[in-house]
Amino acid sequence: MKKMNFWVILSLLAGLLLSCASNPSNEPVIYLPSTSDDNVIGSVQARFEGPLAVDNANRGTSAGIAAVNQRAYAALLEVAQQEFEGNIDIRDITWIQGNQIPPQNVREFVAPNHEFTANGRVVQRGAVTAVNMENALERASEDVSKDFPAGARIAIVYIAAQDRSTTEFFTGELEHILRRLGYTIIDRSELDRVRAEQQFGLSGEVDDNTAASIGHIAGASVVITGRIDGEGNFRRLRLRALDTTSAQVVGTASERL
Repeated sequence: MKKMNFWVILSLLAGLLLSCASNPSNEPVIYLPSTSDDNVIGSVQARFEGPLAVDNANRGTSAGIAAVNQRAYAALLEVAQQEFEGNIDIRDITWIQGNQIPPQNVREFVAPNHEFTANGRVVQRGAVTAVNMENALERASEDVSKDFPAGARIAIVYIAAQDRSTTEFFTGELEHILRRLGYTIIDRSELDRVRAEQQFGLSGEVDDNTAASIGHIAGASVVITGRIDGEGNFRRLRLRALDTTSAQVVGTASERL
């Protein structure tokens, strides 16, 4: 009987081991559980390859599981960043180890990889919620207006934010709060008219002198400008109030969102 080629035998053994190593774990491994503060905005799934993490008896080493945890996190985050915008993260990660992947070259004695399927929830980190904005606006309005003269006429020239909807929300709420505090608010259509006539531009940020001029022409005694800056847990609302005759700062506020 002819002797079988060594590499043929090795290939047959590799196939036998592969059939025995199919799906060693049906129980998902949970990694990075979410907290009550997380704002879940969706979910993603990813597939990746990695070394054996658990065996047929669901036994595994902490180092092996930790390595797969990190690969699962990276794979899910990459998928999430293609589907979602903003400062996002992945929580409630689960993964299941699948079949062994056949080695491409049986001559190389390397540890075989396995297929993995991971699922996770996409959370918005440091998201600005309506409650956060309303509370911050209440405090900021009181701070910025504490030295205003009684019956002051106020023009809110701009509140700069990352998107138009946030700008509109802040501007509208700030008008409502200041009117409730007893101040007269210059209508935004009047400010737009002044901007157009004086060629100041119809929207966006302007310098202090220009903001004061817009307010003065519109009949305001005080103008307010503001912006939302920072990101994540360091996002803040900042307001500045200027006297329209001198462009001097008469009030400031800074509140964490």
